[in-house]
Amino acid sequence: MRLADARIGYAGYSRDFSAPGDRRRFAAYARARGLAFEYAEIERDYDVVLVTHNGDIAGWTERKRRAGSRLKLIFELADSYFTRTAIAGRYLKGAARYLLGTDSRPSIDFLESLIGACREADAVICSTEEQAATIRRYNSKVVTSFDWFGGDLGPPKADYRRGAKLRLVWEGQSTTLANLRTVKEVLNELRDSIELHVVSDPLVYRYFGRFLPHASTDLLRGIECDVRFHPWERASFSQHITNADVAIVPIDLTDAFARGKPENKLVMLWQLGMPVLASDTPAYRRAMAGAGLDQLCGDSADWRAALARMIGASDSGRESIGREARAFSERAYSREEFARRFDDAFTAAGLTV
Repeated sequence: MRLADARIGYAGYSRDFSAPGDRRRFAAYARARGLAFEYAEIERDYDVVLVTHNGDIAGWTERKRRAGSRLKLIFELADSYFTRTAIAGRYLKGAARYLLGTDSRPSIDFLESLIGACREADAVICSTEEQAATIRRYNSKVVTSFDWFGGDLGPPKADYRRGAKLRLVWEGQSTTLANLRTVKEVLNELRDSIELHVVSDPLVYRYFGRFLPHASTDLLRGIECDVRFHPWERASFSQHITNADVAIVPIDLTDAFARGKPENKLVMLWQLGMPVLASDTPAYRRAMAGAGLDQLCGDSADWRAALARMIGASDSGRESIGREARAFSERAYSREEFARRFDDAFTAAGLTV
């Protein structure tokens, strides 16, 4: 069957496809290929369904078991949820997804739900080579993909002149803001030479992304350098980033889930022309090697030394790094390569694209 002729259901990250995971992944691919699709309702009939982590995983897995080859199921697992192996967390998440209405069928063990979806799917899309190696235990048809930021980003950085203090910027969802605390002591040591700009959601939720909210700025307590918080808005977040001198992406390397994140954030910052310092994770290490850059930090000593180098760097030196990174990211993470990865997933599932 030709994908363009199929009735496509998409169980995405939001019902109106406005979430970043929709805009930057399948919805962007569908626009690029001129595909029509709708939000996947479990009671409706489709030729092809793409299910994300936020979709009805248990329901669509069972539907695929019943439908067999009459339904093509693509499962997308963009984050490293296979690293979350603690029994209590697996059972709690499985029960909560059913009680909250995410899954239409009860799932006692969420990890087993993921394994079942991988086994039943006609193809699986993930984000890193480490994820792919795990998923291949259950399904040989695995494709790695990445986020396409083209519709979200503003103009890249053009002015690399700095002020009296080096302006650092961190951008991301508030659920990942705690990673900044891993470099708190280093930021405090350098407080007279730096200022920190944080671009994120004003609130962070303690449970399941919807319960017990508190201010995101609570997570910045104890950071003693000058801090400026900018609420994340699609129209302005790029400018907040490019107004800074250097972007930082610290990761809690003791957290397997955080350590398993793909390189998407690093690539986005590069596409904005930013010099970036990042924690030494497998995905960031591959991306840095591809770009021919060495801006990774494995511990506090590395962060201290890297930030000191950036504080002492010339404007032209930082500009050279930013422009080199941008050129690599536009080449290696192009719109054409992004679309090709999704093409490969649907082809692996037996569809003609």
